[in-house]
Amino acid sequence: MKNPFENIKLSQLYCLCKIIAESELRDENYIRSKYLDSALFFDETKTLLEQLNIIQNSEEGLKFDKNFDFVNSFDNFKIKLLEKLFNAKREVSNQLTDFLLNFKIESNDIIFNASLTDKIKYSDTRNILLELEFISIKPDNDSYIINNKYNNIFINKINNGETSLEVFRKNKNAQDELGFLAEKAVIDFEIKRLKDIFIIPEEIEHTSQINVCAGYDIKSFENYLDDNLLKIIRYIEVKAVSLPEYNFFWSRNEIEKAKIFGERYYLYLIPVKAQNMFDFDNLLIINNPLNNVYLNQSDWIKQEETISLCKRSK
Repeated sequence: MKNPFENIKLSQLYCLCKIIAESELRDENYIRSKYLDSALFFDETKTLLEQLNIIQNSEEGLKFDKNFDFVNSFDNFKIKLLEKLFNAKREVSNQLTDFLLNFKIESNDIIFNASLTDKIKYSDTRNILLELEFISIKPDNDSYIINNKYNNIFINKINNGETSLEVFRKNKNAQDELGFLAEKAVIDFEIKRLKDIFIIPEEIEHTSQINVCAGYDIKSFENYLDDNLLKIIRYIEVKAVSLPEYNFFWSRNEIEKAKIFGERYYLYLIPVKAQNMFDFDNLLIINNPLNNVYLNQSDWIKQEETISLCKRSK
């Protein structure tokens, strides 16, 4: 599958949109000729703009999508293009997500420590995000860092957008009630644990009830503040387990989020008593479970019980 960002530059996208906005003639050949006077790769540029629902090729020729308002301002265009990229579907979304899943939270930054192979593989995607100032390159030239003002956009993207609980229930035929009760019990536990930093209960987010694709159940906080006296987020995945094995299932999505969030990600393994009661005396809280559980073969037994298969295309 061709990378939709191959041979793409921000200046090309803006150039084509500006020509369409200023041209009375909509004929594609005319627009192509005008564009090629000052830029390259017309077909690739047009295709990406079509995939982003910025322009469309109709019987009237090339024109803007009814939901896109072009303003002759480069800075304004950058903002709108970034929004379109992060709401794109199919090939564009897959390419963007594939790149973003390499990022991990380190302290208060979101960073991708890229190898030489990574730099080559993701060069086209990286370049357009650099031009949009969504990411920057650290001075060591080996790491990409997400602009802090876009951290929430990053989180939403790797969470596959906001999928409502109602839609999830309709498609998956009901949520596990025991898991829900365990999450509620952990929220109560967190409120008590954080009494020293004076949080209010509403600050602890029951994420699984908002976004079922998040890869964690609860957004809470550490019980200390950072150097700027700000709260530090703790991402919690709750598993209702039985003693003494603490056996649980971990989805691929949850593992990927544990990899990205690193030290900010926690597993709460809460044993179940009779009648949906929970044994907090034996609650097991595990920080950075990717390293301390998934990759820790000396203390944990990993058994692959589900295998994803698909038919080869011919």
